[in-house]
Amino acid sequence: MLQRKQTLFLLLAAVFALLTFAFPIASYSRGDAGFVFRTTGLFTSEGVEVQDASTRIPFAILIGVLAAALIACVFLYKNRTRQMGFVRGTYMLTLIVIASMFVTDSSITSYLSQGAKVATHYGASSLLPLLTMILAFLAERAIRKDEELVKSADRLR
Repeated sequence: MLQRKQTLFLLLAAVFALLTFAFPIASYSRGDAGFVFRTTGLFTSEGVEVQDASTRIPFAILIGVLAAALIACVFLYKNRTRQMGFVRGTYMLTLIVIASMFVTDSSITSYLSQGAKVATHYGASSLLPLLTMILAFLAERAIRKDEELVKSADRLR
């Protein structure tokens, strides 16, 4: 039953998770120098990776696992309770991604602000994990409604 609305929610959540690779999380400007924080690391505005400020958390791996888990949830439609459990697991992974993004952002800001003022501009990828979580929540609600419908139909038999 791939034509359910939770399938659409889960696929959209996976697309939003994968779109974090396309956009920067944040961009920083310190004097004449510009820096861009992406899921793959911190780069100068010319595209050279800053080796001194490498991210300790592999965002690319976390977000890839999140997108794969959301797509896998689509194909668990035969076992709705397991599907709900997987969707709840993606909540935790998304929360970890969001929290680690902002912790890494503040550590990058403190690294770059050594002796100079840094201006920070957040990109689209800083909001996409939040949209992913909202869509996963909507999918879980739809799965729960399907489960309740099946249980009520079983009571009538």
